Amino acid sequence: MLTRRSLLAGATLLPAATWAAPPASAAPGTPQVTRPEIRPRSDWATATQPVRGTPGLEEDVRFLLVHHTLTPNEDPVERIPQRLRSIYAFHTGEQRGWIDVAYNFFVDSFGVIWEGREGSVDRAVRGDATGGSQGFALLCCFVGDFTAREPTAEAMAAMTHLLAWLASREGLDLVGTVEFVSRGSSKWRKGTSVITEQVAAHRDMSLTECPGHALYPLVGSRLLPDARTLLAVPTIEPATPEPTLTAPAPTGSAPPEVTAAPAPEASGSGSDSAAWLTGGAVTVTALVAATLLRHRARRGADPGEAPGSGTEQPHGDGEAADQQDAEEPHEETRGGA
Repeated sequence: MLTRRSLLAGATLLPAATWAAPPASAAPGTPQVTRPEIRPRSDWATATQPVRGTPGLEEDVRFLLVHHTLTPNEDPVERIPQRLRSIYAFHTGEQRGWIDVAYNFFVDSFGVIWEGREGSVDRAVRGDATGGSQGFALLCCFVGDFTAREPTAEAMAAMTHLLAWLASREGLDLVGTVEFVSRGSSKWRKGTSVITEQVAAHRDMSLTECPGHALYPLVGSRLLPDARTLLAVPTIEPATPEPTLTAPAPTGSAPPEVTAAPAPEASGSGSDSAAWLTGGAVTVTALVAATLLRHRARRGADPGEAPGSGTEQPHGDGEAADQQDAEEPHEETRGGA
């Protein structure tokens, strides 16, 4: 059984922003999700990775699309920026020719969220990599190859929070399906009416194996329902004690007094209890912690083992990275460029 102690322990595996309570000013019942901590594009891109044009905006976001980069899982934490630069080089090179990395956001195996295409933190920037300009979606991409293995618990929890926050920002409720008319992709011809869940996988929109056979079923069974749960957590308003009337006073005595019912006594430290109960932090933390603990149990992972542990493979910035797309049946040349 999950206890407050175990929830706190699970929450410490994530950045504080991942389980922060919604803003206290939010209207009761309004779906609001605190923005997770996101590393800006400038944390991985240098002057040699400029945006090669003006990114358009997606004016009609109806769903969120999950990808994977199909790159090695052995990258240590300090190598992630270099990995993103290699993806940039491939996406903006001769084979793709896009103006920037295709995805709005990356989530690495350590649970760190990175801004991908420039401007995505602040607005709905249109991405690429859907076998054409499918549109109507924001693209969220796991860093790694999930053909035969699932993402880490940290990555799943971070992606869940990212999806819930984007849904909140774009006005999606993540309940039920949505319909749109395709702008054209390798799977859905232009003009075709498409019905999809509000969190979908790349292969639902294009002829591709992305986001991998191991990850694909988790999009519908884990990411969508868990993000929906986060989105549905309401802001909790402080309870206002109702006044309690005393018995009528005898004739000629002072008028009846109105006294407030005493607030229930909290156990433990008052400041600790107040911080714990404010804004629904218990519910959000419970979900995040349960996501981590459940995923670790499924994988049988050693809590002390670093995600993606194994022998590091030498891959440089010049390698052909992230070749997954609809027209690429063999999507990654593992030997490098």
